[in-house]
Amino acid sequence: MIEVSVFADEVAGDFEEQVDLCKRAGASCIELRGGIWGRNVQSCTDDDVARIQSILAKHDSRIAVIGSPVGKCTLGDDEELATHIEWFDRMCQLAHTFETRIIRGFAFWTPSRRALPRPDLGEIIDDIAKRMEPIARRAVEEDVYFCFECENATCSGSCAEIARIIDAIRPNDHLMVAWDCNNAAEVGEHPLNEGYGQVRDRIKHVHVKPNRYKNIETVGDTDAGYKAVFETLLADGYEGVATVEHWGSRWLMLEGVRQTSELLRQLQQ
Repeated sequence: MIEVSVFADEVAGDFEEQVDLCKRAGASCIELRGGIWGRNVQSCTDDDVARIQSILAKHDSRIAVIGSPVGKCTLGDDEELATHIEWFDRMCQLAHTFETRIIRGFAFWTPSRRALPRPDLGEIIDDIAKRMEPIARRAVEEDVYFCFECENATCSGSCAEIARIIDAIRPNDHLMVAWDCNNAAEVGEHPLNEGYGQVRDRIKHVHVKPNRYKNIETVGDTDAGYKAVFETLLADGYEGVATVEHWGSRWLMLEGVRQTSELLRQLQQ
């Protein structure tokens, strides 16, 4: 079964309002990233966590994914990476507290911090693997999944790139994928014809973004739609969340939740 999740910090400034609006629109859970009373997930306090738990219980919601920024750092900057490794320890604590095992992450900025041109992974793959090893090892120790997101401003921009990176890091069952097929499409990877097969057994959650017409009939400008994406995932037994992200405004975000909820209701009834 696929549940609808959402980056609620894109819906409202106040956390309780976020949860209330998203739940009413059809999201049963949240991917926690920011909007935590002026703080983000890596800086939220234990008091914040207690408030979050109280609000989630009140609205019958939950945190499904820790939307961490871990790995959005400069390859070769050891001081910055050390901070991200410390953040990951905190992300693991939060995952345990909120009873999820899924932590979203990345594999370093591209040299330009842009989608194109893509970096030559062959030249940097060993360096990426070496520097990601402490996080990979910690994921095993903490029994959580570190899920590389297809984020085109990072070196893990496509499913093909993520597969190469995972395979280079002494692969284990705790290195997984946050499949953002829209992001991957922007670097030229077709969601179903090219991307999915590279990571089909490693997908732990997915993101849902609109096309230019603010709907999910197609993934970006490709000929694939989210209906086909979800049908493929369901046929392969995927059980997880689909997180609505980057629709452009609070009302469009809620529209994204409604569209995604309705499509999944039709597919799963």
